[in-house]
Amino acid sequence: MKQSYNDQEIIEAFRQGGLAREKAWEYAFKAWRDRIYGVIIGKNGTREEAKDAMQDIAMAFERRVKSPDFVLQHQLSTYFISCVYRQWIRRRKASTQETTELEDRHLAGFVDSVEASIAQRDLATILDESLSAIGDRCKAILRLFMNGFSMKEIAAQMGFNGEQVAKNEKSKCQGKYENYLREHPGILEHIQLLRNG
Repeated sequence: MKQSYNDQEIIEAFRQGGLAREKAWEYAFKAWRDRIYGVIIGKNGTREEAKDAMQDIAMAFERRVKSPDFVLQHQLSTYFISCVYRQWIRRRKASTQETTELEDRHLAGFVDSVEASIAQRDLATILDESLSAIGDRCKAILRLFMNGFSMKEIAAQMGFNGEQVAKNEKSKCQGKYENYLREHPGILEHIQLLRNG
């Protein structure tokens, strides 16, 4: 099996059908299931319920992403997880025969917040991986800066001789990171997508 797929490769494999489609699903289920379990279990669901919801929604999800008018606005995994979550809510309502429907607006808002928290995790992962490319020292400085540390605090944490040194080092590292992103426009685009998503 292919070690990893990007979103476009999964969509293409779905469109191709046959073995390519099976392999893409195999990859997607393995790569995404822990995050799905986390979302469902976090809302007092079970792994079994999460698996059932995944099975229920898989074909509809595949049909949707294969359609020519489909536009991917978030990561494919984020979209799938929100579809599974919605299906889990529907199944739960049906099984408990609740008469009071959740307002669509409220549910949509909640799903958006689930998507946002997943996107935040994805963003943190991408930032972490891309910052590693410019070295541990720069990664540490920029992480502190992104987390709102003052130059004085960064100087103390990094063992620099004063705020000015911290400022200079931060500027150098920012320059390195900007160059890295310029050389890797796909990563920059992904970060912007997740930030704006």
